[in-house]
Amino acid sequence: MKRSTARSLTVAAACLCAAPRLPAQGAPRFPMAAVPARGATVQAFVPAGWKAASQVTGDLDGDGRRDRVVHLVPRDTRDAPHGIPPAPGAQALLILLAERGGGLRRAGMATRLLQTVVPQWRLQLAIRRGVLVVDEDFGLEYEGAFTHRFRFERATGRFRLTRRKRYTLEPGGRHEGVETTENYLTGERLTTTSWWDGCGGGYLFHTYRRDHIPRTRAYFDDVDETPKTASDSLRAAEGRDAAFASPRDAHDHP
Repeated sequence: MKRSTARSLTVAAACLCAAPRLPAQGAPRFPMAAVPARGATVQAFVPAGWKAASQVTGDLDGDGRRDRVVHLVPRDTRDAPHGIPPAPGAQALLILLAERGGGLRRAGMATRLLQTVVPQWRLQLAIRRGVLVVDEDFGLEYEGAFTHRFRFERATGRFRLTRRKRYTLEPGGRHEGVETTENYLTGERLTTTSWWDGCGGGYLFHTYRRDHIPRTRAYFDDVDETPKTASDSLRAAEGRDAAFASPRDAHDHP
């Protein structure tokens, strides 16, 4: 969901007082132990009871071979070809590197990166010049979005988080949107606050703030964007900004 589309959804929800759809309870946990280190095909990495919802291909480690990033969801997750569904109750991303002799090797498994308690959720995966870009948009009355960028670190063989961007928009009066982009490579944070007339007037003005942050190292497998308390879960389900516990330092220029 591009942000312009998301804003349109937000305005409609705000004006019509639409209620957010809450996720089902008792969602299955992703069986990490059931994912092998190597396999001949993508399907070899899909645990029983799960399915590959989408995947992208591209060279992630600079060897010229077609690597894969796979989005896994429970098998009973319904597709919504004519609408925007809520986020699955559980999901995971896998990074699979193509090996020289054929087959694939698991190089990353993220089970806490993606949102799981939000309505009207969309995921876009892309590989751009060797960088994995994970885009999420979600929300009804309140809108949220995350973008994470990961780059292969040859010294560790892992995928380092280089940029993290978070966007929130709360309706009411002048819709206030806050976008925070953090760069783990340069140690910079840019916060942009925008005030927007949500019923058709467009943006009124913006403010910008730059801060220095630690150049923290965080990796694909370890990033945790899940809400940590019941109140955080409710705020996330409503599309609001929650108290996410994840590294707070990111933004590269691939």
